[in-house]
Amino acid sequence: MTLAAVRALVAGAILVAGATLLVGCTDASRATIGPSGAPASAVPTARATSVAPTETAPAVTVGPGQTTAEDPTLLAILPATVAGATISREPASFPEALHDRSFVANVDRAVFAVVADGDDLASGVVAHLRAGAWSDKFFGDWRASYDDGACAQSGGIVAHAETTSGGRTVYVTTCGGGLRVYHAYVASKGVVVSILSTGPRLFGDLLMAGIRG
Repeated sequence: MTLAAVRALVAGAILVAGATLLVGCTDASRATIGPSGAPASAVPTARATSVAPTETAPAVTVGPGQTTAEDPTLLAILPATVAGATISREPASFPEALHDRSFVANVDRAVFAVVADGDDLASGVVAHLRAGAWSDKFFGDWRASYDDGACAQSGGIVAHAETTSGGRTVYVTTCGGGLRVYHAYVASKGVVVSILSTGPRLFGDLLMAGIRG
């Protein structure tokens, strides 16, 4: 699987996750209520922006005094390297994620990351949630719909598993095509980390094991 294919899976998973969250949540979390208290369907959809690798995408205004911004400092939550390969910012996915109204409504800062070496690839997002966005239901819906979006393009969901790393639960979904999807909530930082990974060295396992916070 190429880096472009993994990046497309990340963007597709987030867009499917957003669509499911918008129609599937029935509680009062920000999965169904926008930042101004209006239904999330009323939150304006941001337009994708072309971003050079050394620049950050412009912040997107989603309500009075509220923005969704690309924040490269969130990369510090991930390890700097895995198996000798450097983890770096992946700028192209952020403007694509802004198409998702639920992502914009629930996330105030985010950065996308990628690491690649030979046949091993991993790519995903570190998403800082808005105040009040977190709930067990929100995270469950996020995981389920993100997994559906990724695995729909990689042989469907084959298995779910949970493990503990750094004192937190890591959720692992295996797709039919060998792709793995990882999720963790880093409570001390208020962030969700979701990673897609493929390859024999299991970069996703190494990324999740190295989370700081």
